[in-house]
Order: sequence, then structure tokens, then C-alpha cells
Amino acid sequence: MTEATDTKKRILDVGEQLFLKGGYDSFSYRHISSALGIKNAAVHYHYPSKAELGAAVIRRARRRFARWREEVEARGDDAVQKLEALFGIFRNFLQAGTVCFGGALAINFPALPPEMQREAQDLNGDFLAWTEAVLREGRREGRFTFPGDPKDQAVVVLACIQGLLQIARETDPSHFDAAVTQLMRSMKA
Repeated sequence: MTEATDTKKRILDVGEQLFLKGGYDSFSYRHISSALGIKNAAVHYHYPSKAELGAAVIRRARRRFARWREEVEARGDDAVQKLEALFGIFRNFLQAGTVCFGGALAINFPALPPEMQREAQDLNGDFLAWTEAVLREGRREGRFTFPGDPKDQAVVVLACIQGLLQIARETDPSHFDAAVTQLMRSMKA
């Protein structure tokens, strides 16, 4: 990795950390340059606008989720194990003391630059499509029972888990696993 590539990655890493801690409006390039001990100009060189940096953060999250899905599918997990693995993603955010990408993006979605809004919608679409497929598979296998369409249930599951992450962060982290258990109990056959 070249020094320029390394600097670009480090900027992206710090930008992501700041974004997940407080949302898009909670940080500036000065925060990033200060954290890395570089000049603001170096941040602007790699990411000329904050919107470009934000879109890059979201695109990287989408790539990570795509790799994660491939790994989960390659393991041959059943639908219950896949859904539990999904909950693990959110548990990791809780342990890191941050919100998830959906939460960070929702803070001020209408004010986000258009390219970030599109990337956010695509990221949410990725999560929804995969969760729907898992729920559909689980229902077919007889592992899940729930009323309505799997697409609608996927929205419920993701809304619950994102909201649960917020509640657990603000109150008691043990609420997370207790509520995940309850959510799974409500859907299992």
C-alpha cells in the first residue's frame, strides 16, 4: 500500500468512526486532520468534499455487508443462524459504543447530500433484501412463522434491531440480547 493509499484509507477510517459516533453533521475535516496529525488540505486532496467522503464511507459499508453475506452463505447456515448472525452485526455496533449506519444516516437524512441519500437507500435496500430472503427461506423451511409478507417482516425486524440498538446504548446494554431473544421467539415456529 502506498503512502497516499494509506492516508486515504486512514481518512476514511476516521471519517467512518466520527460518522457512526454522531452522524454526518457532527464532524468536520478539521476533526479528521487533527485525529490523524495531517493538514486539512490532505483530507481535501483525497476527498474534495465531505459528501464524497460520506458516500465513500457508505459504499465501503455496502462492500463489507456484501462480503459478510457471502461468508454467511458459504457457511451453510440455516435461516435462524443467518438472522442471529445479522443481529451480531448490530451487537458489534453496541459494543463499539456507536450507532449503526442506518441510525447514523437517519439522524438527518433529508439534509444529506443527494449522493449520500442514494448510497444510504442502496445500503438499506441491501439489508432489507437479504433479511427478506432469509425470512422467506426460514418460512419455507418451517423455522419461522409470522403473519404477512416476508418483505414487511424484514422491515419490522430491521426497524426493531435499529431501535433496539439505540435503546440499549441509552439504557442498559443487556436489553439488546433480551429483546433479540424476544423477537426471535415471536417469529420461530
